[in-house]
Amino acid sequence: MIPRSGKAPLVALVGVSLFMLGACAEPQGVLDRDQEPSVYEADAFVLDDPGREPVLCLGGVAESLPPQCEGIALAGWDWDAVDGEDAASGSTWGTFHVTGTYDGTTFTVSGAGASQPQPSDSDPRTPPCPEPSDGWSSPDLSIAGEDDMIAASHAAEQEGDFSGFWINYVEQPMGEVEYEPGSIIVTAAFTGELERHSREIREVWGGPVCVIEHQRTYADLRRIQRELGEGAATELGLEETWSGVDIQENVVDLGVVVAGAVAAQAVDERYGEGTVELHPALVPADGEA
Repeated sequence: MIPRSGKAPLVALVGVSLFMLGACAEPQGVLDRDQEPSVYEADAFVLDDPGREPVLCLGGVAESLPPQCEGIALAGWDWDAVDGEDAASGSTWGTFHVTGTYDGTTFTVSGAGASQPQPSDSDPRTPPCPEPSDGWSSPDLSIAGEDDMIAASHAAEQEGDFSGFWINYVEQPMGEVEYEPGSIIVTAAFTGELERHSREIREVWGGPVCVIEHQRTYADLRRIQRELGEGAATELGLEETWSGVDIQENVVDLGVVVAGAVAAQAVDERYGEGTVELHPALVPADGEA
């Protein structure tokens, strides 16, 4: 679930929006089948443990001391070429910007330096429905409490065409969340019958509500996520590092080592264009095709 300040029920509701799997999965050594070894770059975690060669960790990292992770073999790594590493119990680690070639098994370093600033994610705080002309009103504050919000989420999840349920705030709070009736906008997504779903949510929820249409159900996205993790990603020529279901974007997010055009097309052909969004850890370096 996604950490969030505030009371536990709010955490549980927002946590539906991203279901992660495989964050620490060990890459399988499969090069995207349309890729020739070429120059890639990445900001990635490097771990050098006693008794093995350094690895480039492209999935999750366990926050132990020293950290733990699985990754791809790293050749040509030189700690003297970088600054800012940490060390404990014989292990050395750090996050760096690396450049080099990848042959499907080993990343051979040609350059390394400080990690680069990453672009920020799009602002998730705005509900997908336009604000009504009279503002985000609450028709019945007597059923606009936290328990009512949870009841609305449970009711939505029971529908066969359920796609997602999440919350936004009428006014974005500063600091720790203190719930007030009428301050929360609930968004429920379905693949059809929006008027019926809206009426039924209104029976249990009296605060602001936004009901929208998505193309794919949550159950379908979870099925695709499981299928990819159980071998479909490898069959399609991809090396999975993590996966997630994003209910707001109505897609499966798939972390991969590299993502070439042939594999991306194969994913679209199997699951439908735009259903699976690939997030490559290694991207062609500047000036590379």
